[in-house]
Amino acid sequence: PHNPKGKIDVFLQPLIDELQQLWNDGVITYDASKKQNFRLRAALMWTINDFPAYGMLSGWSTAGKFACPVCMKKSKAFTLKHGKKMSWFDCHRQFLPHNHAFRRNKDAFYKNRIELRKMNLLLD
Repeated sequence: PHNPKGKIDVFLQPLIDELQQLWNDGVITYDASKKQNFRLRAALMWTINDFPAYGMLSGWSTAGKFACPVCMKKSKAFTLKHGKKMSWFDCHRQFLPHNHAFRRNKDAFYKNRIELRKMNLLLD
């Protein structure tokens, strides 16, 4: 299969139309326990997908320096000297507990660097 890239809306439009109807108007349905009809409204609360699909669904760029949807503009990604590509090497230590030994390790990760940032995982 081929990646639809920017044409994902073609595949999602029927779902979007139905979700809008369920949210705005709702549908009349029957409650067997109360033996009466009621208006059912529904919403899509979340999706579970891989990173490329996340980018297509959300519109967030999953490439380049600001690819991480948690770090956003606070990303410490850098360009490789010879490859001219983005690297997120050593960006993960900020998510470890503040007293974790890996945060203070200057040899196994980015040389002579410790991680002091405490990442706030609450999304705005």
